[in-house]
Order: sequence, then C-alpha cells, then structure tokens
Amino acid sequence: MIEGPTTRVSEPDEPAVNHESPAEIEVERSGFSLGKSLRNPRTLISFALALAIILFIVRGLDIDLAKTWEYMRGANPALLLAGFAVFYLTFPLRAVRWRLLLDNAGVPVREGRKSWASLPALMEYLFLSWFANCIVPAKLGDAYRGYLLKHNGRVSFSATFGTIFAERLLDMLGLFTFLVISGWSVFGTHLPPQTNLIFISGMVLVVLIIAGLAGMRWFSPIIRRFMPARLLSKYEPFEAAALSSFKPRVLPALTLLTGLVWLLEGFRLFFVIQALGAEGLHLTLPVIIFVALASSLLTVIPFTPGGLGVVEGAVTAVLLALPVAPGAQPVSRSLAVAVTFLDRTINFWSIIILGLLLYLVSKRK
Repeated sequence: MIEGPTTRVSEPDEPAVNHESPAEIEVERSGFSLGKSLRNPRTLISFALALAIILFIVRGLDIDLAKTWEYMRGANPALLLAGFAVFYLTFPLRAVRWRLLLDNAGVPVREGRKSWASLPALMEYLFLSWFANCIVPAKLGDAYRGYLLKHNGRVSFSATFGTIFAERLLDMLGLFTFLVISGWSVFGTHLPPQTNLIFISGMVLVVLIIAGLAGMRWFSPIIRRFMPARLLSKYEPFEAAALSSFKPRVLPALTLLTGLVWLLEGFRLFFVIQALGAEGLHLTLPVIIFVALASSLLTVIPFTPGGLGVVEGAVTAVLLALPVAPGAQPVSRSLAVAVTFLDRTINFWSIIILGLLLYLVSKRK
C-alpha cells in the first residue's frame, strides 16, 4: 500500500511555491483570466506555432482542401453526435474518479452537503481546466483546477494538486498500456517511423511520473532534509495526497474508471470514421483505438495549447502510415485530414466553445 503522512487540508492563505513557474504562481493566487491569457505573448506565440504546423501539413502533404471539405460536409450528423456524446461521457467518469482520489487524500469532499464538492461541481472544475488547457500552453489548466477547489472549498491547493498528479499517473499508465497493446496489434514489431514520437513521448512521460512517485515514496526523508522550510509546508500535503491516493481498496474502481475513459476516447474516433462513411478507410477497432489514443497522448505535450497543430500533424501522419489490407486502397491524404479535423472538432474546438460559455456564466470560476 502506498501511503504518506496525514494531509493538511485547510490552507486558505497558502503562499506561492517559489519553484513553480511565474504563470503557475499567478494561477494559484488568482485563478485563470481569459483576457490576460489571450494577451500573453507566450500564448500568442504558441498559437502562431500551432498555425504554422497546420499550414506546413496542408502545404507539405499537398492536401486538396476542397476534397477535404467535401468529406467533412458529407459526414453523418447523427454519428458525429454519437462521437460527441461518448467523448463528453468521459467527464462524469473523470469526476467520479477524481472524487475517489480526493477522498483518499483526506480532502473533505464527502462531509455534509457541500455543493463545492458535488459531482456537478467537480465536473465543472474539470471542464474549466480543460478549457484553460486549450487556451494556454504548459497545461496550466491543471493548476487552475487546484485553484478552483481551493477557492470554492477553502481546502489545500497542494493536497488538491497531489490528487491531480495521481490522476495524471493513472491516465498515463492506462493510456500508454492501451496504446502499446493496440500498437502491437496493428503494427506488430515493425513500428513505422511516424509512430516514434508517440511512443517515445509516452514512455518518457510514464517514466518521469512513476519516478516522481517512487522518489516521494522511497526518498522522502532525503527530500525533506534538503528542502527549504518555506517549501516544505507546501510539499508535505502534496506528497501525502499523491501517495495516499492509491489505497488498495479503491484501486479496482480507479482502474475500471480509467479503462472506461480511454475506451470511450477510442469510440469517439470510431464514430467520426463511421460518420464519414469510411470511404477508402478500412480500419479495425484496434487501429481506431490506437489512433485515438495517440491523439490524446500528444495533447499532453505542452508546446501548444491542447496539442494544437502537433496532434493534427501526427495523427494525419499515422493514418497515412497505417498498413493497408490486401485489395484495399491506401488512405487518401484528404480523407486522413478530414478524419483528423472532425475528431479535433469534438475534442478541442467544442471544448473551447462550450468552455467559453461555461467560463462566462460560472459562479465558481
């Protein structure tokens, strides 16, 4: 059993942690400001980089945009709606999983009738954080989620962030496991070069997160001994929350919820492909799951907001590199781009549109 010391859950006036980036410190102190974020030079540069990548893809692959638009216009609205529905079904599952982690960490989410910690509230925090991650680079939405729970529930930002770290570990382990299984099923031992970035990125992220968790578990006394006192008061609740999130009694539930989340991510792309009629695109379910999970993994790379540009480029390249069944035609470039753009309409642009509406009306932001 992985457990840490008792978590201190009430820290209404926590000072900023000096080893955090200035942007993270600002988010922890005052939350997420849409206006400031859109005016931030780093945000503008990251969107410019994303646009440059997309233009490079379109021009470099000589995409027929008229044909791509024809594919997209002909998509079946009912099947696209099904893809939209299964994607958004992941949010209540993620909220249930996060509440389990918070409960394990000692954050009082089940004490009394607390509207700030209800499942709808946790879903709202999750969605607002995803919206922020689609607007700004460096995954600052995760820090924003910690701020939201601290701001509304007056609980420890450090402990809350520890549960978010634990959640990221679960996601990366589940995502990478499914990715390896589906990748082996599709490519065997002969991986195309286009998948190198995906597998290397996933492996590096998994190793870093597990190393961080193991370091906290086994080298905690050494870490604490050399840590300045001003940081120790913030590190202790973070460590305790991260370690105590994985109590054995809830591991089966956490594993089941994580598996369901990533299966639904795969079915999102399945419905997108079916909506397009899959003309010239004969993909088995393992192939579809592999491509969908590759897309999700690349959103973690913090160079651009929500992986914008990076995801479109890599997923298009993977679709074009997929093995072709005997007698079948290779995937056309225009169709590959149509699949990618429609899928990103669901898991990126819809979050920006709906997230903006929620951000404007939310009383918890």
